[in-house]
Amino acid sequence: IAKYLPAHIEAVLATKHQPVWCCDPCHGNTTTAPSGHKTRSFDAIISEITDSISIHQQLGSRLAGVHLELTGEHVTECTGGSMELSHLDLPSNYQTFCDPRLNYEQSLDIAFKIAKVFETQREESHIS
Repeated sequence: IAKYLPAHIEAVLATKHQPVWCCDPCHGNTTTAPSGHKTRSFDAIISEITDSISIHQQLGSRLAGVHLELTGEHVTECTGGSMELSHLDLPSNYQTFCDPRLNYEQSLDIAFKIAKVFETQREESHIS
């Protein structure tokens, strides 16, 4: 994301268009666990989101949305988050037939992390 996103943002800003920038951090962060389960890492997902927010801020742009693969169910399809799910946990409640989804707790973890990033940015802008 750090390699390609800045140039895309700069190119669009140069056109004077007002796009709605959306980050889709799940689809580019799919891996295969040693068990053969298709999975995603919570840390990779949140890293892409926070990097995207930061890059947009540095360039005078703003990330306006995030697309996540998630469910309100207690699935074990993605690793990490406050539940600290590991590759060993994946088979315990792996339900997807297609793409691994964040479970309800991982989804809330991401929402709170995004809110914290924007809160920190807001506080820093008031200090400057």
